[in-house]
Amino acid sequence: MLRLVLILIAFVANTTLTYYLVDFGEVVQNFLKSMSISMILVFIFYYAKLMIELKGE
Repeated sequence: MLRLVLILIAFVANTTLTYYLVDFGEVVQNFLKSMSISMILVFIFYYAKLMIELKGE
């Protein structure tokens, strides 16, 4: 559960940095967007894993 919370906090921080501190069209913005997509996929993976473990109990 802690892992999910940490991923969510990192995602929010990354999204905030991308939105407020980076100009449009920069390489940094594209990199941060790809990191956001990666974090979403990792979050979904660990969330599904947690739900499967809880359902098994």
